Amino acid sequence: METSAPSPGTNDSTLPRRGNPWTLPLVLASGLAVASWLLVSVRPGANAWQTGADRPHVEWTPRTAAGETVALEIDFGNGARREYAALPYRDGMTVGDALRLARDFGPGLAFASQGEGKMSFLTSLDGVANQGPGGRCWLYEIDGKPGDVSYEVQPLVAGQRVLWRFAEPE
Repeated sequence: METSAPSPGTNDSTLPRRGNPWTLPLVLASGLAVASWLLVSVRPGANAWQTGADRPHVEWTPRTAAGETVALEIDFGNGARREYAALPYRDGMTVGDALRLARDFGPGLAFASQGEGKMSFLTSLDGVANQGPGGRCWLYEIDGKPGDVSYEVQPLVAGQRVLWRFAEPE
């Protein structure tokens, strides 16, 4: 006599018991929840939404420039300004070099650009992007004189002050 395999819907007591059908999905969901929590809570800047007294205190010591310096100031066009009064100067320094020094200085400055060298164009400074044709954009001047070449190739000398203004071109 030949016996046939039991159909999926039958309750045959001779088959080995496989456990609760929800065990695997629950274990996978729990693992995913733990992994997500770890990614959110352990990564740097995880508490970036916190402000003021809620934000954890992070110790840092401002660097002081020794020797000759240049100054960098940002005018956001709405009354807000940011200033780096004493960035360390070095021979052959450009306005682009001053921006990179400010980026690496605590608290840092963020910026984005397009192109390279004499074709480089600043597109965003500290999260404020150029508005395109007819709108405001980032313009620089050195000691009150407007820049006429790319900031990446504009040389600086010790003691100069660079001002970036978010304004309409004149």
